[in-house]
Formats: sequence, structure tokens, C-alpha cells
Amino acid sequence: MPSPLETELRQQIAGDVLFDDVSRGLYSTDASIYQIPPIGVVLPKSKADVRAAVQIAAAHGVPILPRGGGTSLSGQTVAAAIVIDFSKYMNRILEIDAERGLVRIEPGVVLDQLNTALKPHGLQFGPDVSTSNRAALGGMIGNNSAGSRSVRHGKTIDHVRELHVLLADGTELQCKPLSADAIAQRQSLETTEGEIYRRLPAIVDAVRDEIIARYPRILRRVSGYNLDAFVPELQTELPIAATSAELNAQWPDRGAFNLAKIIVGAEGTLGTITEAVLHAVPLPQQRGVACLQFRTIDAALKSVTTILKTEPSAIEMLDKYIIELSRTNLEYRRYLDFVEGTPEALLIVEYSGETLEFVQDKLEQLEQILADWEGLEKYIPAVDPAQRDRIWNCRKASAPLLLSIPGARKPIAFVEDPAVAPGQAAEFARRFREILDRRGVAGSFYGHASVGCLHIRPMLDTKTAEDLTALKEISDEVAALIGEFHGSMSGEHGDGLARSYHNRDLFGEKLYAAFEEVKGLFDPRGLMNPGKVVSDVSPVENLRYGTQYRGREIKTFLDFSGEAASAGATGNGFLAATEMCNGSGVCRKTNTGTMCPSFMATRDEEHSTRGRANALRLALSGQLPDDALTSQRMYDVMDLCLMCKGCKAECPSNVDVAKLKVEFLAQYYQTHRPSLGTVVMAHTGRLNRIGSALAPVSNWLARLPGAAYLTEKLFGVDRRRQLPTFQHDHFGRWFSRHTPHPGAGQNGKVILLDDCLTSFCEPNINRAAVQLLERAGYTVELAGLHCCGRPYFSKGLIAQGKSLVEQNIATLDELSSSDVPILGCEPSCLLSLVDEYPDLVPTEAAQRVRSRSFTLDAWLAEQSAAGRCDLKFDPLDQSALLHGHCQQKALVGTSGTVDALKLIPQLNVTEVNSGCCGMAGSFGYEHYDVSMAIGERVLFPAAKAHTAGPVLAPGFSCRHQLADGTGTQALHPIELLAQQLTPNDQH
Repeated sequence: MPSPLETELRQQIAGDVLFDDVSRGLYSTDASIYQIPPIGVVLPKSKADVRAAVQIAAAHGVPILPRGGGTSLSGQTVAAAIVIDFSKYMNRILEIDAERGLVRIEPGVVLDQLNTALKPHGLQFGPDVSTSNRAALGGMIGNNSAGSRSVRHGKTIDHVRELHVLLADGTELQCKPLSADAIAQRQSLETTEGEIYRRLPAIVDAVRDEIIARYPRILRRVSGYNLDAFVPELQTELPIAATSAELNAQWPDRGAFNLAKIIVGAEGTLGTITEAVLHAVPLPQQRGVACLQFRTIDAALKSVTTILKTEPSAIEMLDKYIIELSRTNLEYRRYLDFVEGTPEALLIVEYSGETLEFVQDKLEQLEQILADWEGLEKYIPAVDPAQRDRIWNCRKASAPLLLSIPGARKPIAFVEDPAVAPGQAAEFARRFREILDRRGVAGSFYGHASVGCLHIRPMLDTKTAEDLTALKEISDEVAALIGEFHGSMSGEHGDGLARSYHNRDLFGEKLYAAFEEVKGLFDPRGLMNPGKVVSDVSPVENLRYGTQYRGREIKTFLDFSGEAASAGATGNGFLAATEMCNGSGVCRKTNTGTMCPSFMATRDEEHSTRGRANALRLALSGQLPDDALTSQRMYDVMDLCLMCKGCKAECPSNVDVAKLKVEFLAQYYQTHRPSLGTVVMAHTGRLNRIGSALAPVSNWLARLPGAAYLTEKLFGVDRRRQLPTFQHDHFGRWFSRHTPHPGAGQNGKVILLDDCLTSFCEPNINRAAVQLLERAGYTVELAGLHCCGRPYFSKGLIAQGKSLVEQNIATLDELSSSDVPILGCEPSCLLSLVDEYPDLVPTEAAQRVRSRSFTLDAWLAEQSAAGRCDLKFDPLDQSALLHGHCQQKALVGTSGTVDALKLIPQLNVTEVNSGCCGMAGSFGYEHYDVSMAIGERVLFPAAKAHTAGPVLAPGFSCRHQLADGTGTQALHPIELLAQQLTPNDQH
């Protein structure tokens, strides 16, 4: 039965109200090492929803926790509270005043979303955190975030003008700069607001000397409350970023009393932000970076004060761990391919300005000033946008990349955010390393060298008592070291559960008592995000992985031995595969890449890679009821996974939810009967053969009145979806009667994977493939498989799929002996050999088949580039729009397809950043609305707008999605290549 609290919330809230165990479990973690299940979750649609939630919670004496993307590294966004998640609905940009450089937003707006909207106006939001593609502005305000360019732009507090805030009792505050008369008017009110305006200045005055004495004189301090912002004489002694100084000159009232300054950085402990007015600053026209390769971290950090003389917009440091990890990651390995050897540190120095000449002059100045610097091994400038952005993106992925380090010990966040004066950074890092060395603990060093904010992550296993003791000791010693250097325990990640307990010692008893007074003034009942800023909770409490954490051993259908070995968790590979998710939330991005298409459409946490991995982890570790793993609720969580494989490549930790879904479905069908639709879809190979044999009658029957309705009722195929057309003259028939090209065989033999999709529904594609291969000098032999097996294991029918895969491996291993390549036109089928086969059948034969399998277009391009074949094409003075298959993009990339198309003279190829098309095999037939929403995000508009040439899509599903969503008849790239073969070369 629902509790009275849940019932009342459902009655009053227009948005979503979630109280089930799985949903609470998904919101029990963030990107930190902590886990606390919330009481419930509210996803408000409006300010009225937020007010209702806050008032109802207050009436029941229940805490409130405002949350955005849940990317906190210190545990700020987990608590035993009602979580208010603003990210799904309250993510609107309400107003852009480009002339005044102001923007009004709701707290769920993501930083990249805002900057995309500001870019046409030549503006940006200054602070640029590495999590910009999923970090909500509400969270950045709550955290006082800064980012890589804080040496230029400062912190979020420097860019907030007004805030609308709800206090725990429902009081609404409009926080903005006020004149002395306006303050006096508010102080006269006999309300909570009046009490705040009367008492806050008094609290500050009582400890003014302590504030001046104890607040560090550095740019990056976010620990504690911002009492220093209310001491004007201190502001003149603090370093100020250039952009902040410019805003102060433009807006003289920024120095006035403004309650927003105490709300910023308060981590949601004082109130809930419902709206914000922010400053937008000019977007530089040009950027350039230099990557400096150093022999030691010490040499890199000692150079920072010298580099600062050249006025860079950023100086970022990466250490050897990040460099090595980027080389093993599917997505990031090409970003730092210019780095030679394994330097201990890289500095990425950025300059920005209005002209390219200015940036180039700065880069030359940097090279000159460091010409003889000891320990500098290499200087690599990059003004080309593509190379510059690749370097920068590798820096942005540093934190999640680190957590993919193999082994039980992980580089975890608890002392990862100290800040000292830049000139002290080298000595501070050396002393920090000594703390780790005394315990035999390794650590990764990276971060914002320009402002002395270093992200240092000791490698520990919180499941062991020994490492928990080390965690507490390291935390205490680092806090003492910070005090010695008069720095800040947190330079941008905040206090949270990790560092709040240090505030008493770092700020002293008087200031800590003032913090408690401020907390009591705004939140007398202690209902706002309890346990943060003013708290003595130990950093080894409330851990996601503690000494009592245990996993259930599950007999799996797929091979998870690699995951088990990587995590040091023998026998628990399935659980280890879910634990690869560190909570960083890269899967919550919505404006680029493939991962995660269903989240992009629904904005529900459970439909993100993180949500699915977390749900399975909670079930496998016994934190959900015993039957949770194979429950209907878990099925709902996994159902909208399109198995696009985007997560395997784009998640810095390489979480493979597609593999997890296959295993889940196999487990699920141990206790549930597969639906008729599931069985039919799994037998796609047989269905296509029957449909082709009966064509055109089969096509006519499928289009009879009422047939779509019947298909929907029987098989779950949405009636709005057009079914593929079967071809009676299928590819196999054509191949058996065709006469090979006279030149076929002079360069060898290939095996063509004649998949059951194109062969029976679009046979012209494989015909084009044969035409190209034979003209290139190869004899074509068909694989002749019944089916690659993907339909079976994608639907969870592992027994049938595994049996078929075993047969296929034996057949292909024999056919491709002597390293004969196996080529395919349909990426989903060909890449099954590469990705799924070794997990289903972990044998040497499977590995041999994997190593010989290639997409046909990429293989042809490679042969042509190596001079092993000679294909000539007629020019085509058009622009081709290419949509890559999602699994192809994830596993092997689309560069081979682009290279093949470039063999056509004068053809201009534009690749659309469309992610997954939304069809994904049977998914689009069963989930029409979500499927079309995914397509409408980028692909459909791009295809409709493209009129200058052909639309190309290697995937069978992609072409059918384009046809259904836009009416566009897309070609396979192989078809276009065959069409453009010179007449003398065609056969």
C-alpha cells in the first residue's frame, strides 16, 4: 500500500512520482563512492510541482534533496530524502537577452544545451565543467562549479545574477542585488524572509575577522558557505578572473548585497532553486591549444607560473594513467595518438581570442618561454579544430576514464579536489604523493593546473577494511596538509559526504558555528539535503561498496570471465560487468553521439546506461528482493535498450549494456515464457526465407486491410510500421546463375556473409557487393549461413542462438582458413561475428573468425589504399549524407565507409552526428513511438533537409527507419559505389 506521503504527492504533483524499490535504488547513487536510498523521487513539471513537493515534505517532516544530472563526485546528490529531479521536465531556457548578456533558465537545463542556444548570439556561459554534456545548471549553482577555464572565467558564483529559491517551509525568495533601501524594506518584514535579511548580515559581522583571517586567498575555494562574499574589504585581496572583472565593470551593482551568493555553493542545504538569471559572456572566435609532454609531474607543475605570464585561458594536466587508459578505450584511443612513449604528465595549454593570428602568436610565445625548460620533452601546437577538440575531449573524459583501470583498487574521489596557490602546486603534489607512498597507495594526478586545483585520486578498494582505514587516514592527512598550505579542501567538487566533516578543523570553531547558524536560519528543521557542509559524518560511512558488500554468484549464459578478471572478482563476472559503471553519467548526454538513444528520447534515469547497470547491480548484490533480477520491473528497465553498442564505445568505462541485456533476457526466460512475437522475431532467418519463397503473395497478404491490426495483436508489431518487402528473386538465386567477372580471382578469394536481411529483402545490395569484389579481382564465395544468430540472442533465446553460432563458427572457420577475409554488407550481422560470437562461444575458432571479419566497404577501401586492387569510378559532383550504423560506429567506426566513398571522384561526404536511428532490428517494430522520437532527434530533420545528393545508410534497419520517418529511399554505400563504377569496369 502507498504511504500517506506517496499518496499525497501523487494527488498534488503533475509530474512523475516514484517510490518503487528499483527507482529508489537508481537515485541512491551518483558519481561518488556513496549510496543512500532516497525516500522517494519527484520529477516536477513546473514551479508549482516543486512548491507542492516541498510543502508536502515539510508537513510530513521529510527531507528534500534537489538534483540535476546526478554527477556529484562528493555525494551531494544522495540522501534519505525526497529527491526532486529537475532534469526531465524543468529543463527549459526561458529567455535570452542577448543585448544585455543575460539568460533566464530552469535548473534542469544542461550546460551544453545552454551554450548551444547562446552560440548564435556569440555568447556562452563562462564556467565550463568537464561534465558539460550532462551537468545541469542547477547542480552547477549548488556546487559553485568552475571548470577548465576558471583562470579566465572564475566560478559559477561570478555568473549568477538572480535566483528564485524555495525554502524548506515553502517560503519563496527572489535573490538579487539589492540597494540599501531595498534591504531595509525586506528587513522590516515579519516573515522568514525578513528574519534572513536581518540575521545574515549580523552572522557575518560577528565573524568578520575570522573570515578575513581564515578564508584562503585563492581563486578556487568552494568548501563551506560563501560568507566571504559578504565582506567587501576581503574581495579586494582575492584573485579575480578576467571575465569576472569585466562583468563587475559592466554591472556595478554586482557588489551589492545579494542572497544568491550564499545559495550558490550551498549544495542544496539552504533551499531549492527553481529559476536562475545568469550572465552570458562573449564566445571567443578562435581557440588553439599546445600539448606539452613532460618527463615528470613536478616539472610540469613548476612551469605553470611561467606559463601564466602568457595569459592562457586554461592549463590542464593529465598524468600517465589517463594517457595509457585513453589508448585502450574504443572512443578515446585516437585522441592522444600524437603522444610519444609514456610521459608522466601532459599540460594542455589553451589560448583564445578574436583572431587566429592572436592565438598563433600566443602559442609561439609559449614555445619561446619554455624553450629550455627542464623536463619538457615535446611541444605540440594544435589550432586545427578537429585535433584541438580531440585533445580537449580526452581531458574532459579523465575522471570516468580513470575508473576503467583494471583491478579491485580504483582511483576514487574523496580527496580529489584540493586547491592551493598555483605557485605551491608542485610542492603540494610532492607532499601529497608522500602521504600515498607511505601506505603503498598509487594515485592519479590531473586537473586545473592554472588555478592550483588538482584532482588527485588514490587507488583503493573500499570493500576491504585495510583500504577503508587508509581512506580515512589519507583524508585526515590531506586536510592537515591543506591547512598548512592555507588552501581549500575543495576547489570545485564541493563538500558533500566526502569532505564536510573537515570543515570544522579547516575553518575553525567560530566559522563552523557561523555555518551552523546560517543553516539554522534558512532551514531550522534541517530538512534541506541533510549531512552536507555542516556535518560530522565520516567519509567511510554510506559507501556504495563497503566491507559488507556481497554479490550473488549467477551461472551465466555469456562469458564474463574477462570482466571478472579485470575487477579481480572471480566467479562474479556478471556483477563485475555492472560495477564497471562508476556513475559519471556520460550516458545522460543528449546532444551528440549514440549513447544512450532511449534516454535521449525519454529522459528517464532508468533508460540510461547508468540506470540499467545500476538496476542490475542492485539485484545481483542482493539489495533488491530475491526475484528482482527476473522480475517484470527489471524487464521494463531493460526493454528500451536498443542494443546499439553506443555505451561500449562512448562510456569511458566501456559498460556494455547490450551484453548485459542479452544475459538478462536469457535469465528472464528461465522463469517466463517468451511471447509469440519474441519467438517469431528470433526466427527472422526462417521468416525471411518463407516470405521470399511466397512472394509476391506474402507481401500482398501483409498489406490486406486488417493485416496490420492482426500483426500487432499477435506479434506486437506496431500497426503504423511498414513491413519489409520480400523478394522472390532473392540474392542466392541470382548468385547461382550469374557469370563471374573475367578478372575475378586474380587477387584471391573472399567469403561474403550473405545475411538473411539484405539477401531476401534487398538483394540488390549483395549483388552490388559481388560486382565490386569481382571487379576488384576477387572470387566471391558465399558463407551460406542460415542466419548470423543475432535475432536469437538479441531476443534472449540463447540456447537456439548459441547452437547456431557454434555451427556458424565451424563453417566460417573452415571457409576462411588461410586467412581468407569474411566480408559483409549488413553491419549488425557482420559485427555479430566480431563482438557477440566470442562471448557466446569463447573458443580459439571464434577468435579466428573474429580476426578475419570486416565490413565490406572498409575492407575494399583498405585494399585500394594499399594498391592491392584497382577500382575506377565515374565522378559524382554531389553531396552524400551518410548515417552510420550504430554498432558499426561503436565497434569499428565509420571511417572505412567514408574512405570507400571517397574513391568516387568529386563526391562530398557529410556524416550526420545522428547516433542511433531508432529502429535497431525489431525494436522499432515493437516500440514505435520511442523509435520515431529517437529518429526525430537528429536523423529525420537532417535527411529531410538534404537535397544535394543521395542519403546513405549501411544498416538495413536504418534504411527502413528513414523510409518510414521521412519517405527517403536511402542507399547502401555499396550500391552507390557499384553505380559509379566506370562503364568499362561494370559487368
